[in-house]
Amino acid sequence: MEHDRQAMTEEACLREMIEQFIHERHQGKLKELRDSDTETIAALAEKYQVTTWLDDAARRVQQLTIVTHAVKFLNPGAQGSNIFEHNADSRCRHFASSADLKPQFTPDAVGNAAQLDVYKFLQLSHNKESLLSRMARNDAVLRKALPGNDEQKNKWTAAFSGIMQSQVSPATHTLAKQVYFPLSDDSYHLLAPLYPTALVNEVYLRIQTRYSEQNKAAFKARKEKKPSTNSHFDFPDLAVQKFGGTKPQNISQLNSERHGQAFLLASLPPLWKTAAVRAPFGVKSIFHRIAAFKTTIPLKALKAFLTKMQDKTNTAEIRRQRENYVTEIIDLILLYASEVQQLPPGWSADDRCRLLPHQAYWLDPNRTGDPWVQQRRTSEWVDKVSLEFANWLNDSLQTEKMRFGDDERFEWKKLFENELQWLNPEVC
Repeated sequence: MEHDRQAMTEEACLREMIEQFIHERHQGKLKELRDSDTETIAALAEKYQVTTWLDDAARRVQQLTIVTHAVKFLNPGAQGSNIFEHNADSRCRHFASSADLKPQFTPDAVGNAAQLDVYKFLQLSHNKESLLSRMARNDAVLRKALPGNDEQKNKWTAAFSGIMQSQVSPATHTLAKQVYFPLSDDSYHLLAPLYPTALVNEVYLRIQTRYSEQNKAAFKARKEKKPSTNSHFDFPDLAVQKFGGTKPQNISQLNSERHGQAFLLASLPPLWKTAAVRAPFGVKSIFHRIAAFKTTIPLKALKAFLTKMQDKTNTAEIRRQRENYVTEIIDLILLYASEVQQLPPGWSADDRCRLLPHQAYWLDPNRTGDPWVQQRRTSEWVDKVSLEFANWLNDSLQTEKMRFGDDERFEWKKLFENELQWLNPEVC
């Protein structure tokens, strides 16, 4: 009994929804008339009887087709095929496609723009299911909600479900895009790409949620530097495509609902914004503070690796991995050094510079003037800087259970020295 009551309630809701849609269409036409247009008013009253309107809509629906991919977006005059395709394909899972749309996605409708009111009718939804979906599965509750006899209901159901079937054989058109795709046997495939209108519409709707009250409130809180429980999102550098000019309905129904607009996400490489490089004033060595900061991640990784391997035989593979970690640390330090070396020459002569001479020779190589140039040329600064690196790395890796001595110091020094000499051939 409870199930029957629920079915009756759903039946009544569907009937009311159908009648309300037709009534609103009728009222819209009446607003365009004067009270003296009695004949036209009487004709409209007959036309918008529920049974009469459904008969007419079932006839007009043949001029429409629902699609996921449409050809008129490529050229309004193109007359080629449109397709409806929503099957997931495991071969394309690394691409965004129409197969990624949720099951209750909104397909598009193409055809005679004057008949698009029929598509709007079929998209009416109750309990998250459209009339079209109910028609397609011959829903018993919907049949009860419809007026007329079984013969009429069968005719309506068949006609409205037919919108899901293409009325023509697949074909392209001279105004549609075509791509000649070469094959290995000197032949080719002729590809006819279509516009993924259903997917584009889903993207459009999601982007438009940036105007939701929740998102606007979060944005306002961020702008005013106030706390908010909601995150804020935006889509910078959007481009807008326009389809259909002043008559977007001539392209498709969803295009009309979007006022002819579709969004293009920015496809640009990120702009790398690096903080201004400052001279290392106030320190005697860049290793104990600056290098430690620049190499935090690989330094921790090396320490963890050595801790894990300390009780294992020192194989060639372990030595290779250890060298890779150390080389990564050296590369980051030398990257920082190269940035400092791009500063205007002579910064090391500033009274604020506390660097040891050999580090100043390394980091300010283009400084001019005697006796600086002569001292740099005769100083063994590469050896001294490399030894400082080795001592710093030993100290950084040292733990109560893991000790490092001369053997490791020599290995670190050799790796660093080789890199410095390769970058500074004049000191070889």
